Amino acid sequence: MHTIGVIIPTFTIEYSFDILAGISDYFRNCNVRALIAQTNYHHNTSSANDYQYWASVEYFKSAEVDAIIVITGVYTSVMKMEDVTAFVKEFFPKPVISVAVDLKLDKTISILLDCKKAYNDVIKHLKNEHGCKRIAFMSANLTNSDEAFGRYNAFLSAMKKADLPFDEDLRFDGNYTDISAVEAISKKITKKEDVTFDAIVCANDLMACGVMNYLKSIGISIPEDVKVIGFDDSIAASISYPRLSTINQDIYSLGVKAAEAAIDALDNGCKEMVIKIDALPKYRQSCGCIPLNNTDHVYKSSRGKVSQDNNERMDNLPRFMNDIAEKNNIVTLIDIVRASSTLKQIFYNMRYIVRQCNMSSMYINFFRDIKFVEAEEDLVLPDEMQLYMLSDDEKNVDLFNPEISFNPNKKLFAAKGARKDPGVFLFQPIFAGEKNYGFITSKIKGVKFADYNVYLKIISIAIARAFDYTGHLMEAQKLEHEINDLTIQTRIDELTGILNRRGFMERGQQCLDIILETDGCGLVFFVDMDGLKTINDTYGHNVGDIAIKTQAQVLTEIFGKNSVVGRLSGDEFGIISPGMQLSELKRTRLKLDLLNEKYSAKNGLPFVISTSLGHVDLQNSSKLKELLDAADESLYEEKRRKHGELS
Repeated sequence: MHTIGVIIPTFTIEYSFDILAGISDYFRNCNVRALIAQTNYHHNTSSANDYQYWASVEYFKSAEVDAIIVITGVYTSVMKMEDVTAFVKEFFPKPVISVAVDLKLDKTISILLDCKKAYNDVIKHLKNEHGCKRIAFMSANLTNSDEAFGRYNAFLSAMKKADLPFDEDLRFDGNYTDISAVEAISKKITKKEDVTFDAIVCANDLMACGVMNYLKSIGISIPEDVKVIGFDDSIAASISYPRLSTINQDIYSLGVKAAEAAIDALDNGCKEMVIKIDALPKYRQSCGCIPLNNTDHVYKSSRGKVSQDNNERMDNLPRFMNDIAEKNNIVTLIDIVRASSTLKQIFYNMRYIVRQCNMSSMYINFFRDIKFVEAEEDLVLPDEMQLYMLSDDEKNVDLFNPEISFNPNKKLFAAKGARKDPGVFLFQPIFAGEKNYGFITSKIKGVKFADYNVYLKIISIAIARAFDYTGHLMEAQKLEHEINDLTIQTRIDELTGILNRRGFMERGQQCLDIILETDGCGLVFFVDMDGLKTINDTYGHNVGDIAIKTQAQVLTEIFGKNSVVGRLSGDEFGIISPGMQLSELKRTRLKLDLLNEKYSAKNGLPFVISTSLGHVDLQNSSKLKELLDAADESLYEEKRRKHGELS
């Protein structure tokens, strides 16, 4: 059985819905396992930490993945062509099927939309049926993508074939968004009298809708004054007013052809080839083919035949009911995962989660050690991971920590049953911030990829939180023992016998995590002895060391066993005091002065040590370093106050 990977930047655009529906529908009728992942864009930081989705690309290099379908048309809308080509090459020698862009690589199959015939039909239609002579073009050339330039060149070729001159002043450059279209056209056209064209063809429907709205705002009537043609046949074209004439790409068929080509390449060998699918015009109200008072969802073909728009997404009532159902699913899912604080609790709810999300199974896999991945880095896969839990509704199997290890560079499905299970699976990295924990694979029943995107995002966040919380609980149980084990030499300060900086930062962060996880309170202190340099200069460094040891004794006695006390450097100390309230500060400072006097005399010091204390509420941050910096600033305020009193 073949495993075929499918990668696309996002599930949440209409293009993705159509093409993934075609791919998944075809694969469900074949004895293959399709593994679909959204990857975002390489090193993209436009959304916080979503660069972590790119980890899917690294996983799909696994030996278990036999071929790759890359939706290159979406990648090249954001990434440079050379960057897309570079990451695609990393999948070689696997067969690669490129959708919408010809990468011109050996043994790569390209599935392309041929828009030349459609543009020829559109220009001929505007000229012959509507008498248009000056036709403008709203391009997507700002994206610098081959797809955008391909549409523009096809338009120019069609104009030449129709023997219509094209005025370059009638070209407006956008980037596939309605906002960019309005910005582009408004720079040249500010009033009705500036409009010198009788039709405008746009590189996609969103820009066409933006153009229509802008032209109407300056008094231009559509289609009486200007005919408008889009490209994509999107939902926007169907619900706009007037309903938009457009070019249908048949994106669903692109997906079917890509899936078909992937299986053929594996069965018969992959040879470089280009497979083209013709786009077809659909003439509606914005060019005048369908009257504005016609409320039926119909269009006219190039041959003049009026046909029904068979687009189930235009049926508002089912779509509305579906939206309500999905919102209820999301609310229910959130309630489930909020009640699951530990990994075991998530496991107890997995079967219900699988059913609630219209899935058949779910597999959760963890690294042995969490990986920290920054935006400019790529995830480096280890040689070992573990299948931590699974729930298979079809096979009626649920397993928690079955102690199954596997090498992700060689395979992605660790369970024997999963390796023989055909179907369509979604792949989701598990991450939170810079931490990457592993991945989820889930077998899905439907094609609502935008909904699955939300489900998996919620589930992966819950798993990451549960992983951390479970780890904190386990660490808390071991904490006291760890201080006395073989690591004591690297965690304990030799002079004072308390934690050194490394030990304090490690144990302190663990303590802080547990407090915050349980909504506890407390204070973080930054402590500094006063005048250590003067002590060393006056009495010598031996006496200075005794003073530091004395300070450590005082702090340990004041804050007790429940607190974390460490020597950060020289005469600086850090303290985390769980449960302490700000109202206790005055008493703590008084106690500090009394014990400084007591232990100074007890240890034979010829002076009484003095201490400055900075503090911060530990709820101000989840990072110990940030809290220490804030407490240090508070300490300097106290020192400035002391100097003011002395002067």
